[in-house]
Amino acid sequence: MTALKRYRLTVRLLEDLHTGTGTGGGDIDALQMRDRRGRPVIRANHLKGLLLAAGEELARFDERIKAPLQDLLGTGGKPRGRLRLTALRLSEDSPGRTLIWISSAREEGSRRPQEDTLRVVEHVAAGSSFVAQLCVPEALESLLKRLVERIDRLGSDRNRGGGLISTRLDEIADEIPAYRQQPIVGNCLRLRLRNLEPLCLPATGHPGNLIQSLPFVRGQVLRGALMAWALARGDREALASLALASVGDALPVPASLNESDLESLCVLPIPLSILTPKPGGGDADLPWWVDASKQTENAYDDLDPERIIPEEKSKRPGAREFLAREGKQVAWLRYSPRMSVHMRNQTADLFDLSGRPVDEPQLFSMEEIAEDTRFVADLVFPDESTAQGFAECFAPLLSAAEWLAVGREGRPVEVANMASVVVSPGASTPGDTWTLTLVSDLVIRGEHLGFLTDLDVPALIRLAGKKATDFPGSDQWPMRGFAESERLHGFNAASGLRRAPALAIRRGSCWRITGTGSGALALALSTMNELGERTQEGCGRFAIDLQPINHLARPDGQKSKAQPNPGEEILLAVERIAEDKHATDPSPSQLQWLRSSTLAATSEAQLHELLEKIKAIAGRRPKGGGAWKNFPHDALRREVNRLSNLDEKRHLISQFVQRLALQALKKAEEQRT
Repeated sequence: MTALKRYRLTVRLLEDLHTGTGTGGGDIDALQMRDRRGRPVIRANHLKGLLLAAGEELARFDERIKAPLQDLLGTGGKPRGRLRLTALRLSEDSPGRTLIWISSAREEGSRRPQEDTLRVVEHVAAGSSFVAQLCVPEALESLLKRLVERIDRLGSDRNRGGGLISTRLDEIADEIPAYRQQPIVGNCLRLRLRNLEPLCLPATGHPGNLIQSLPFVRGQVLRGALMAWALARGDREALASLALASVGDALPVPASLNESDLESLCVLPIPLSILTPKPGGGDADLPWWVDASKQTENAYDDLDPERIIPEEKSKRPGAREFLAREGKQVAWLRYSPRMSVHMRNQTADLFDLSGRPVDEPQLFSMEEIAEDTRFVADLVFPDESTAQGFAECFAPLLSAAEWLAVGREGRPVEVANMASVVVSPGASTPGDTWTLTLVSDLVIRGEHLGFLTDLDVPALIRLAGKKATDFPGSDQWPMRGFAESERLHGFNAASGLRRAPALAIRRGSCWRITGTGSGALALALSTMNELGERTQEGCGRFAIDLQPINHLARPDGQKSKAQPNPGEEILLAVERIAEDKHATDPSPSQLQWLRSSTLAATSEAQLHELLEKIKAIAGRRPKGGGAWKNFPHDALRREVNRLSNLDEKRHLISQFVQRLALQALKKAEEQRT
């Protein structure tokens, strides 16, 4: 076994820093990267890229470090590296203040600014501190320290003095949680997982410029992460115990249930029969989804025979929606995990063995599940002793002393806590009217070995291992349901090849079966934990009579009505002020001075002083004062006072200046023609 060390990397900014998102917003051309709480963050892949660049530089002088460097950081076309790291996040005592820098390119051989090159970039102020955690094998820790020492700058514009830093690397062995043996009282281990970094779990085997992600961790991905951990340690006993486990999907949990009792927590993909009437009676000029105040309360189950069907066609559930509840007597919560898109640059790798040349950076985007999302996964074993053996073999993971590497780039995921529960097939006694709901994707083949995309009574009888003669009258049982299909893709890290895709009946598919004697089939199915193929990867899990026909509740904090867009309100205000023909009297340089001074204002008092200053200038006789004489001071002041906070007021003035600049250019072109 390879011993692992955990370190804390502390970075202090000596100069302003910008690590971008690839996008802008409002009057800012390049926004600073932020985490889900809105605080500036330096992504782990940026730090890893700088470590790789430092390693490549060292390798040019010392060929001996190439092999350990590949082992530490990985290389293209080979297994991922052994280093696990989190993003650099603001320390608790750091305010995370941001600044706005405005700059433009210069004409060659001159100090005159080039046309259309003005950029507004958000920076984190110097003096801020960031902290990250790194987990590294003991044999590679000396190399990691050498690489960290060579990093002196972060972010963009490193060659122009930006992002200068000081670093400190401290071992934190005393803070690693110690494993405490928990009594295992059932054949199922329920894990609550927490992703320390955003997760990208590709939903297709052929990604394009946008790599779409699943909203949950498939059982095959979680199983592969557990297997990779055991293989890295060379632990044959752990591999043997994992071979006996059925690893289920890790489904996201709403924030309101993050600290709930694991034993009573129930999470499942939303059934496809849950439909939502489109709200009516609103503004005829607005789309129906603007007023969604009754969207979830009015949701109904189309499998319910007593349902009230609305006149207008209802909205189907989204593919990323889930249901959760704690206990059996509370309403189901309907929710979706938080996801975002991160833009990236693919750059050349000195050790890339894949044979794919990268002459220049290639822009692509990754869809990701936000960091600090909780997931719940069930690992089912044949008996209690097998579950106990697994818990002993994987003790460092189950105690959060070590991390799992999950998804694209092997992002760190920890086990927040664990509970053992009893999974007892055949415990329920269904009647002759019952529902079947797929909790995970079902891979099943028909009589001619083709993949099925829907279920019927004969298919259910085959899944139960029975014959039609065992259920007299089964050919007359009514069966109504909702089913969709989905391709299951995968990647074999050992061979470096894609797995052959399989066609599955999608999670959330559900059916209602009625008829005299049909309860016997339900009882036969309830004696099984999973159905179909690939059950060790969590496929084929189902629930009988768990269909949430009762009303659904909305998670805490979810907005019941779409809020007005403040950006659009600001643009309307700009239109109103710009109608004044004297608004373009000041020169472009004077307008740019107004915009720069506005963005530099740190309080409403400073902004008020600035507006009073240009109004006072208008009363002076010099040439500069004449340009401001007929400027719409009162109209600008009136629109500024309507806004509630300083950011919106600065945004208004900035947008106003940009609009006037366009009007001035158009006016100049008309005069030339």
